[in-house]
Amino acid sequence: MNLIEKIVDESNIREAIYSLKSNKGSKTPGVNGETIKDILNNEDEIVKRIKHELKGKYIPRKVKRVEIPKRDGGVRPLGIPEIYDRVVQMCIKQILEPIFEKEFYQNSFGFRVSRSTEHAIATCYHMVNISKLHFVVDIDIKGFFDNINHKKLIKQLQRFKLIDNKILSIIKCMLKVETVLPNKEVILSEKGTPQGGILSPLLSNIVLNELDWWIHSQWSGVKTKKEYSNASNKYKVLKETNLTEVKIVRYADDFKLFCRDRASAEKMFKLVKIFLKDRLKLDISEKKSKIVNLRKEYSYFLGIKFKAIKNRKKYTVRSYVSEVAIKEIQKMVKEQIKEIQKRPTAQEVLLFNSKIHGVQNYYRMATMVNIDFSKIGYIINKSLTNRLGKPSKEKDKKYKLRYKGYNYQVWNVARVTISTLQACKFKIPRLFSAKNKIAIEEKVGIEKIIDDDAQRAKLRYLRNSTCEITGEYIGGRDDFYVHWIIPKEHGGTDDIENLMILHSSFKRILTMENKEDYYKDNENYQKLLETLSKYK
Repeated sequence: MNLIEKIVDESNIREAIYSLKSNKGSKTPGVNGETIKDILNNEDEIVKRIKHELKGKYIPRKVKRVEIPKRDGGVRPLGIPEIYDRVVQMCIKQILEPIFEKEFYQNSFGFRVSRSTEHAIATCYHMVNISKLHFVVDIDIKGFFDNINHKKLIKQLQRFKLIDNKILSIIKCMLKVETVLPNKEVILSEKGTPQGGILSPLLSNIVLNELDWWIHSQWSGVKTKKEYSNASNKYKVLKETNLTEVKIVRYADDFKLFCRDRASAEKMFKLVKIFLKDRLKLDISEKKSKIVNLRKEYSYFLGIKFKAIKNRKKYTVRSYVSEVAIKEIQKMVKEQIKEIQKRPTAQEVLLFNSKIHGVQNYYRMATMVNIDFSKIGYIINKSLTNRLGKPSKEKDKKYKLRYKGYNYQVWNVARVTISTLQACKFKIPRLFSAKNKIAIEEKVGIEKIIDDDAQRAKLRYLRNSTCEITGEYIGGRDDFYVHWIIPKEHGGTDDIENLMILHSSFKRILTMENKEDYYKDNENYQKLLETLSKYK
């Protein structure tokens, strides 16, 4: 089965719809004003329409351009396709992403499955603490999403043999889509990809993947005459050469190059600038790009600023919440406190608490987060006192459980205790480990899979829509059967490891009393019997 057949498979389309439903952006209308509700109200019709258009001639609708404020001032243009086109993009992404994922570089963390900002920051800390690379080349690509070269992108896609002309044609149409500006003017996109598009993050990683591997080839990927099973042994050999030691950490279009000394950093700065211009047709921002000596100044990355501080005889990372992030947190908290004052309900407090927890969970990867949050907390307490009155001595059960051991002043509204931002300690960020990769749907229950189309489609996606006995691709959404390997009555669980995806024909046989008779005469059923017997 070719890729387009997998993309227009009904289960893949329905999975795209329900995946998009869980996305906050699904409520944002495009040019025609439609949202995910309009898709769900006509789900069957949408499925048929996507099948027909992608197999025939697909013409994406206009993209709505909106401008959102940037952290450092100015505005960022955001392109919002119509919700129907976002569903189409999700259908394509779900099939293409696993193909490209295998080709992406290990130190690329943005918009990738099971990778996060935490892994990116942890890798930066590792570069400073363990690799002792204290010179950083900070590169800022000028208007990256708006300046992606279409011809270059298509050439990069063509390198993958599985990507046929039909898929390329559809992606070309998406890239060349008309855009409606805020002043209602309509322009044709000659370069770039809509930053609000579902497929855009994947395409951006495809573009910059070439940069990742080129950096890798400068040092870590250099081939030596002798092969080394241990990376440290290879490192000792490379260190004796004239090669420039450099390593990259990238999150989307934001990346850093870590070098051993300033001369290496200056060399790589020049080379990367040339590479981006000549190979990827991209320019850098001269004002925002620079070389940083981490022993003397801070480098900024993903809302964290960090530097190398001498601790006895060695340098280690010290990091803080960035100044821009602090201002954003203060603004968000003050606005939410005003909302609680206007509507002193449990719902408003719970919303406030969820935002506080989100901020704590993210920024606790800064080593000095307790100091930063204590300063912000002082301002927050003033605001709480001015708007909600004196603090209370009461604390609800959830607060006591989450902030056990802390003794801060608290405020209660509608019998719900407001969470305390400054009650937060540094937590060592985790490095990414492919060996310990956890499946997204690890704890999905069998009843939910069978009854919930979204979960059912996701499980099928994780197993590549393939019968685990025959090895054949299962076409229709109702042609597969989910089976417990170890039955619940024998102690089996709902964990994904205990579930098998089989062709629906197995269901009838597995529920029959004399099913063993069928195993004897059928090769596939014999395989199933052997598989199940291993777990008894």
